[in-house]
Amino acid sequence: MPSKSNPLPPGPDSGEALADATGKGGRKTAAALSGGQESEDIGKAASEAAAAATPEEDPAAELAKILEHQDLGEKYLRLRAEFDNYIKRTNREKGELFEYGGSNIVRQMLPILDDLRRTVEHARQNGIPEDDPVLQGVALILEKFIKNLETEGVVEIVAVGQTFDPELHEALMTRKSKEYSNGTVIEQFEPGYRYRGRVIRHSKVIVSE
Repeated sequence: MPSKSNPLPPGPDSGEALADATGKGGRKTAAALSGGQESEDIGKAASEAAAAATPEEDPAAELAKILEHQDLGEKYLRLRAEFDNYIKRTNREKGELFEYGGSNIVRQMLPILDDLRRTVEHARQNGIPEDDPVLQGVALILEKFIKNLETEGVVEIVAVGQTFDPELHEALMTRKSKEYSNGTVIEQFEPGYRYRGRVIRHSKVIVSE
């Protein structure tokens, strides 16, 4: 019978060679993988940096934006000032309407007051006695009328002997006078009145020259 040949057992050198080859291959593979990861990380970081970086703006564009903001601020301040003035004017007009709303009615009643006053003065100048019932009645009406007007804030303007004031007096003519200095009211044709401090009718007067 032919003899069987036994394979030679692996020597120690062959195992070491295989292990060495395996180790070198693993290290090369790991190095390759590690290098690829680093390249990927570097590329990603560069992309993020490029995306985050903003180009410098044009100085003219920046100045235009600043001027635009200033213009808007000035427009806002002007509108706010105009609105505040509108509110103040409206409130003032409402207050004046409440305060002087009756001035037109009072102004229309002044001619009636003038007629009553002239009636009493004319009666006295013509010698009608003070105890005359008609004169007493008209004089009493005149007195009550004046008191009621004073209660509402109507006051007669003092004119004779005062320096002429165009805010209070209306000069109808001038006359030479030895008694009064120039520019003084020496006679009154029609009395003037204030209503709650505001002139509603000027006194019609003669002024010395």
